[in-house]
Amino acid sequence: MKVIDLKEGRVFGVNFVDLIVVIIVVFLLFNFGSKVLMKDLTYSGDEMYNAIQAYQRLDLKGFLVETDIEGKWIADEKEFGGKGIITETRSGAFAIKMPDGKNLWVGGSMGYLEDIATSKLHFRPLDNYVTALYLEPRSFSNYKEMLDYFKDIKQEYQADHLLISMDHITFLNPPDSAQKIFNDFDGLYWLKYVGIVQTSGREVTFRIELAELSELEKIDIDSDGIDTGKIEVHPGYISKPNLGEGFHVASIEDLK
Repeated sequence: MKVIDLKEGRVFGVNFVDLIVVIIVVFLLFNFGSKVLMKDLTYSGDEMYNAIQAYQRLDLKGFLVETDIEGKWIADEKEFGGKGIITETRSGAFAIKMPDGKNLWVGGSMGYLEDIATSKLHFRPLDNYVTALYLEPRSFSNYKEMLDYFKDIKQEYQADHLLISMDHITFLNPPDSAQKIFNDFDGLYWLKYVGIVQTSGREVTFRIELAELSELEKIDIDSDGIDTGKIEVHPGYISKPNLGEGFHVASIEDLK
């Protein structure tokens, strides 16, 4: 048998046109398989660039993302396995807040500057769907009143979760120190970021990003009042909501 038979138009005995069709089908199946694997939100330690891009797309839409991590400690090469909230990215690495409050940097399989060299990451966003609401600054007489305000929003939109961001939240005349209040916030797991913006003898101001409402209910902060800057909230849903016209609902599937 000729390898290439130009007269008959065959390659290895197979009609050339049929061979082209087979190659195209194989390519399409491979491409489909690659997309399916991407949709699993699972990445190897050699795919940190893709993993960071995928996380940034989720973060931009207001998803709070937990990740499972497999790898090893860079210091002693002991095996590591755990989970945590992604709080930050830099070139080739993630900052992870663990359930015990510790913060780790997770790099790729060849990482050497971070705490963990990962062999596998799997993202698990808190919700499958989110939308965004942009609210004007508000004042509250106390912390409970602020929580009640957000609970009403969660109920109105029938959300499974409500993620809250404030460019600033100011506590007036708090009896506790700024560090104590920061520690209360920072001890919450389902919260991406909290930072002290400004402090004085009469008030202390923080910035908060993607704090889950039920987590905020775990603490109580005493003060003579609360002032906020602009508020951004993200109602989150396990199943696709029907919010009507005027709402853009982001889906994990659309962002993978």
